[in-house]
Amino acid sequence: MGTTTGTTTGTSTTTAGGESAAAGGSAWTSGSVAPVRVGRQGIYDRERRLVAYELLFRAHGRASAELAEGAEQDHATSQVISATFGDFGVEQIAGDKLLFINLTRGFFTGELPMPCSPSQVVLELLENVEVDDEVHAGLLRLREEGYRIAVDDFAGEPGRLRAVELAQYVKIDVEATGGSFEDVLALARRHNPDALVVVERIEDDELFARCSAAGVDLFQGYGLQRPVTLEAVSLTPSQMVCLRLVRALTGADAPMREVEELVASDPALSLRVFKTVTSAAAGTRTEVTSLRQAIVLLGRKQLLSWVVLMLLGGVTSVDTESLTMVLARAAACARLSPREADLAYTVGLLSGVATVLGMREEELVDTTGVARAVRSALVDRHGPAGAALSAVLAYEVDEPRTIAEAGHVVYEVSRAYLAALSGAMATVSSVLERS
Repeated sequence: MGTTTGTTTGTSTTTAGGESAAAGGSAWTSGSVAPVRVGRQGIYDRERRLVAYELLFRAHGRASAELAEGAEQDHATSQVISATFGDFGVEQIAGDKLLFINLTRGFFTGELPMPCSPSQVVLELLENVEVDDEVHAGLLRLREEGYRIAVDDFAGEPGRLRAVELAQYVKIDVEATGGSFEDVLALARRHNPDALVVVERIEDDELFARCSAAGVDLFQGYGLQRPVTLEAVSLTPSQMVCLRLVRALTGADAPMREVEELVASDPALSLRVFKTVTSAAAGTRTEVTSLRQAIVLLGRKQLLSWVVLMLLGGVTSVDTESLTMVLARAAACARLSPREADLAYTVGLLSGVATVLGMREEELVDTTGVARAVRSALVDRHGPAGAALSAVLAYEVDEPRTIAEAGHVVYEVSRAYLAALSGAMATVSSVLERS
């Protein structure tokens, strides 16, 4: 993947977030503003023309601006990506070029919502994401939704071939594959002759010429461009506004005026909505003239995806185990109530947030006024979603009798919870670690 190519050589800064913070006046507290740092590296064709960029997540607080890896990469993917697109905008990062984004497992399986439209992005499947049935199904779904897929760091692994067959791009690290590079390239071509092959680690003209002669389509590496770091100020939306928006966006009868007023009440969220829609609207030449229009263009589903990501990002003062619990509880509820999966996920999510924030669920309801269906399932445990939540909570404290009373069997709940926990751990594992 692009993160193997090294450190930065330049820095540019945007002050859009800072200006908005100043405009917000006394509404902002010291915890409402945070820096966002991302790297960007060009991808070139055979004529050395720039055709795309790869977005490289940067670790915060490092003078050397080294690339984030491992647990830091999970943290960056799940928490920084929404701020990146909201604070920078795709045009500022990539202009009219495609933008390659490294994503972790949770985004491909649907456990985390996709925070960007498919118009200008390529979703990179990292080499450490196992291509099991769940990931494969997610890749099919994302392709149907119009997203482009890239298989990152392909080295000929048999287990990744079915992902290669679905991809529009296959990336090969010429240094890592060494003498087997041509064989790996031929294997990728056999399984997907229509995919464009991107070779990474192009360090000099000789290597560029060798790969070009082998039929490679696109090139990335120090010999073409060193990564550049971009910085912006990220304005952090309040947890309370996010919670209220979850209620409004999951309620079938919530009027647009209510959603608009909630978004408008938080300058950070308003800024992100405007910048996201401006990026999406650029391709259709739509002129965005109002917050209401921006919200309509973004759509309730996409807005809810952003809010969920920002809500999870807002509870990072707790430990990793608690963060994992929030995602696992929500996903387990959705698995146990497939006919009401969206409602069950929301109920599990809010239950987990209440636990993390030290609030009783009744207090959360009184504060946010959640939609009737959500309130019924969350507080009264009514309906399939409520029963799923009861069973999951009972499983967490090892109360098999309560699981049975909720209409579920222990094995069923155990299987759902362990699957959800595995995905949650992969998504937020060691999310608070800093190196």
